[in-house]
Amino acid sequence: MLIWRGWGILVPLIAAVLAIPCALVVAEATGREHLGGIGAGVGFLLAAVAVFFAGRKLNAPRSGFHPATGQPVEYRNSHTFFFVPMQYWAFVLPLAGAGAIATAFPL
Repeated sequence: MLIWRGWGILVPLIAAVLAIPCALVVAEATGREHLGGIGAGVGFLLAAVAVFFAGRKLNAPRSGFHPATGQPVEYRNSHTFFFVPMQYWAFVLPLAGAGAIATAFPL
């Protein structure tokens, strides 16, 4: 079961939207299916950048005022995937990319 809060579901969606087409393009361009892992790795690296900036934007604190007291407060958003804030997945996705690239080369 996947667990997310807020827009945290964007982490795997962004990764899939970038990694799968990149893998298909590289596999089609080279004519070798096993080299699609290189494209997937590049897609995961691009996804890491996109997830980092999206997470920073979505989880940025916002200033406001408490409705009852009128005192200034700072509201924090919580967009997480598997209990990890979105922007920190940018450090995990390159590891998935390295794994995808490693599978592109037969032993």
